[in-house]
Amino acid sequence: MILGQIVGRAWSDRQLPALAGRRFLLVRDVTDGRTTVAVDLLDVGIGATVLVTTDDAAAAACGVSSVDAAVVALVSNYDGAPEPGAVR
Repeated sequence: MILGQIVGRAWSDRQLPALAGRRFLLVRDVTDGRTTVAVDLLDVGIGATVLVTTDDAAAAACGVSSVDAAVVALVSNYDGAPEPGAVR
């Protein structure tokens, strides 16, 4: 799983019919700063902190075998390392 922050959206000109109507989000991992595109299953907004599941779990959550990342939880708070570049 990835703990991340929603930093934007992605749009597609064409997609699989099974993904019709789904939003795609840019999620920045809070531990290493890498960005992932994930299917939005919760209708979350930019700036939200979320959990993203990957690989087979993401495909199962979406019901689409070609999906490899999906937002599955909205995080209200967490303890741990700050985001990259954050001031301590």
